Amino acid sequence: MARFLLAWEIGGGLGHVVPLVQVAQPLVALGHAVHFVLRDLSGAHATLGPLASAPGVQLWQSPLWLLPFQAKQPSASYAELLFHAGYLDAGRLRGLVLAWRSLLDAIRPDLLLADHAPTALLAARGRPLRRALIGNGFFQPPAVQPLPSFREWERIDPQRLAHTEARVLATCNAVLAAEGLAPLATLHELTAADERFLLTWPELDHYGAGPQGRPGVRYWGPLPARQQGSPAVWSEGDGPRLFAYLRGDYAAIDTVLEQLALAPCRTLVHAVGLTPAQRERHASTRLCFSDGAVAMDTAMSQADAVLCHAGSGTVCTALQAGLPVLMLPMHVEQMLLARRVLACGAGEMLLTAELGARLQPALARVLGDAGVRQAAQGLAARHRSAESGDVAQHIAERCIALASSG
Repeated sequence: MARFLLAWEIGGGLGHVVPLVQVAQPLVALGHAVHFVLRDLSGAHATLGPLASAPGVQLWQSPLWLLPFQAKQPSASYAELLFHAGYLDAGRLRGLVLAWRSLLDAIRPDLLLADHAPTALLAARGRPLRRALIGNGFFQPPAVQPLPSFREWERIDPQRLAHTEARVLATCNAVLAAEGLAPLATLHELTAADERFLLTWPELDHYGAGPQGRPGVRYWGPLPARQQGSPAVWSEGDGPRLFAYLRGDYAAIDTVLEQLALAPCRTLVHAVGLTPAQRERHASTRLCFSDGAVAMDTAMSQADAVLCHAGSGTVCTALQAGLPVLMLPMHVEQMLLARRVLACGAGEMLLTAELGARLQPALARVLGDAGVRQAAQGLAARHRSAESGDVAQHIAERCIALASSG
């Protein structure tokens, strides 16, 4: 039997863990050993469910960069994102690389499956170890130099992109030199892998350019809706059903909930980090809150539309079900995905400053506009015939093949 190391180093939210869990399930069922090395273990047991105590499954803490980085301007490329993960200080970054190498020595995996774990990939260089990437397009940048700007709505100086990438590349190569390893010729080599499991459609690829996506890239498609969690429970009455997956730390969360209480629909809210006082203040006969995670398969089968922050997992799950989405992005990754959905005509996007004037009309459009609904249904139908069987099962089978060929 093979050993698999499933790594998550950078980013927040269940969207990084759920794909790893879904792929791990068939691996464990076949008797393989699975080691989760995760950024945040506090919610691991709830997210993994029975898998957390299954034979052959072990949990490890991911090495993390803890020092804050005060940027003068928002990150504009993948290289600049790495500034926040220690890639400006070779001496300190080497400590994280050594920690990852210690984990690799202890686990001795046959395959490293990385969901945004660049330092794990850096540490794995020079080892006879198969590597694969999994997740959405944002954390799997294209193999070009310099890496492109993802702030496509702004003009970013090309010299800035080249300069910041050169700094990150120099940091990587200083760490590799200290370990006696060959340097990277370009930064995109950091995320080179034996396989890329791009869990999206071409139209939704953050770095894509429309229905064809990136040339030569295989799109495995979104994973199926998560079945784990409590059944969706809606308030009694009439009117369309809206499922809202929100974050309590969203700057305008109270404004959103106030508006939802006034909307002519029945809303089920799952809001991570919402206080009991907020729930009590906003609950009404038309707006109710879930006590925990909601089983997305049942929620999507009953809802008429979805409100979220444009997290890739939630958006893809909604669109797979042919549901329009209203998106309130919180950061650049979500903004890019929201723009892709807008280009497909399958939803609406609102910035924080627009909520007061535009939330109710936007809600009315995703709930009642036939054109938006048809666009969402058309996107789902276009890809339904191309996705045969369980994507997670297919990925697990490919992982086993890669591990066996090492």
